[in-house]
Order: sequence, then structure tokens, then C-alpha cells
Amino acid sequence: MKNLFLYSAVVLAIGVLMMSSGCETALDLPTNTRPKLTIISHLSPGSSGWQEPRVYVFVSQSVSDSSSFETPQNVEVEVTELESDHSITLTQSSEGGEPYFGFPKNFLKEGFSYTISAYSPGFESVRATTKIPTPSTISNLSISGITIEPSTKNDFKDIVRYSLSFDINHIGANQYYHLVFYNQYAGLPSRYLVNPELTDDQPFVAHYDFGILIDKTDLIPGQPLQFNFVDWVLENNELRRVFVELRTITKEYYKYHSTLARQLIVRQDPFAEPVTIFNNIEGGYGNFSGFSPDVSSSYLPQ
Repeated sequence: MKNLFLYSAVVLAIGVLMMSSGCETALDLPTNTRPKLTIISHLSPGSSGWQEPRVYVFVSQSVSDSSSFETPQNVEVEVTELESDHSITLTQSSEGGEPYFGFPKNFLKEGFSYTISAYSPGFESVRATTKIPTPSTISNLSISGITIEPSTKNDFKDIVRYSLSFDINHIGANQYYHLVFYNQYAGLPSRYLVNPELTDDQPFVAHYDFGILIDKTDLIPGQPLQFNFVDWVLENNELRRVFVELRTITKEYYKYHSTLARQLIVRQDPFAEPVTIFNNIEGGYGNFSGFSPDVSSSYLPQ
């Protein structure tokens, strides 16, 4: 099972960001300018069942190199909780040879705002601010239209089709969401990501790696969300349970991931106009944003 926000996805995001040389704050990367620090971090009050919140700090090895990145030496990362003015210096760790900065347990909380700053000798210091939203919730989750048919290509596989329907209970001024779907199968200890089949009448943005991004203004009040799925199972690993993770996200999270997804799409079309990737890092590049998860699940009807 792959972790969400894998290191490879982070590097992909940074690569596209640097190649586009665009940002919300109108910072550009001319060829005669030295590289700047890049921060990628999405704060949440817990692990969301996948991975503890982390901070990645990178710098390109050269201005023109968009495929290879490294964490600079002697980098310092400080995070301040604005409500209490309590600051901590994050400790650098490593997983699989890739460095990151982790948070102390219970430091990050729903409804609180945070400022991050990073510094490394030889680079301009960078800074950004975000908030962890109070989460909206899911209700009335139901599964319908289940069909299980043998695969026409592989005797050992069955094709499973079904629909999910649910409501979002919006809290306060929450407007932006990231829906993540994953399934649990008999005999397998992990949960596996699945993505819905979006139709032309669904005005949502497919995330570049997993799930979909939603703006509340695109929803029809009083009408539940419904998504269709096509999955496959082996004979001894039938689908048992489906999960929906509703991430209530900040505007910075939505704008960064939606523009990155659109940029990856237009890069495949030589005639399309490039999409400017949102950047909220002062003095550098990347994204510092927050989200709060709410997870609902349902067993398949017997």
C-alpha cells in the first residue's frame, strides 16, 4: 500500500513547480538567479491513517535542473502556533534515505494557525502561514448498484462495479475538500486506494495522484454526492469494506493541488496555455497548507 504524499509525488510537484516558474505571488525564476528554498508541507492534526504530517525542504541542484533535488545542509525549520505564540524547531529525520522534518505528537491542532520559516546558509530565508480547518463530516454513506462479473481477460479476477452516495455536513465557512477513497479486501491487512470514474457533468478536479478536489460552490445544495467505481478482486480477496476520507482543506491546499493537476494535464498538449502553479512561500517556492480528515466507511451489503 502506498503512503499518501509519497516522496516521489513531492518531487514531482516540485519539478513541475520549478519548470513552470510561476507562482501566486508573482515570483519568477530567471536563469541568472540562484536557486531558492522550496517547502512542501500539508499540516493535519494526526496521521489520517497514512502518514504523520511532515515538512520537506528542497533546493534545486541548479537553476535549470528540474529533475534532481536535494535538502540543503544545515537547514533550520521553525514552526509557530500563532494563537499561543509557541515556537518549536523541527528535528530532521530520514525514511528510505530521504530527509524530512517531523512534528512532536499533539503539537498540531484543529482550528489553529501556524507559521513556518526555514533557513539554510547561502539561501534566502522563506516563510508561510496557514491554518488547520475544523473538519466537516460525512453522513448517509451508502453503497448501491453492486455487480460482480468474471473478467473476460483473466480467469482469476472478478470485476466489481458499485456506486457510493453520501452527504457532506459543512461546518462553518468550510469551502474546499479533498475526497480520498480506499478499500479493504478479505485476507489483506492493508487498505488500497481507488479512484472514481468522473463523468462530464461532475465539475470536480481529479487530483494528480489520488482522489478528487471539490469546491463547495460547485455542489448542488441538498443533493448527495454520488460516484461510480470499477474495481477488481481475486477469488480469495473479495471486497469487504469501502472508506471515504473527507479532507477539509484550506484554500492554499486547494489552489496548489488543483493548479498542479491542471499543469500536468496541459503539459501533454503542446498547444495548451501553461497553468500557473499556486505558490504561498514568501521568498521561495512550494506550498504550506492545512487539512483535517473525517473518515467514514461501510461494509458491502450481504
